[in-house]
Amino acid sequence: MNFFGWWADQSPWLRYGVALLLIAISTVIFFAGTIWIWGWVAGVVLLLFAGPSSSEKNGYRF
Repeated sequence: MNFFGWWADQSPWLRYGVALLLIAISTVIFFAGTIWIWGWVAGVVLLLFAGPSSSEKNGYRF
C-alpha cells in the first residue's frame, strides 16, 4: 500500500499522465498486433486512483 500513498503525493498532471500513457501504449501495441492487457489494467487502476482525494478537494495538501 506504500505505492498508493506515494502515488497520492504526486501532482494530478503526473498521475493522469502516467495512467493515460499506459493506456495509450497498450492501445498502440494492440493495433500493432499484440494484446497487452496488463497495460490497460494497470492504466485503468492508476486512473481510478488519479483523481483528487476529498482532502485535496477541500484545499489541503499534505
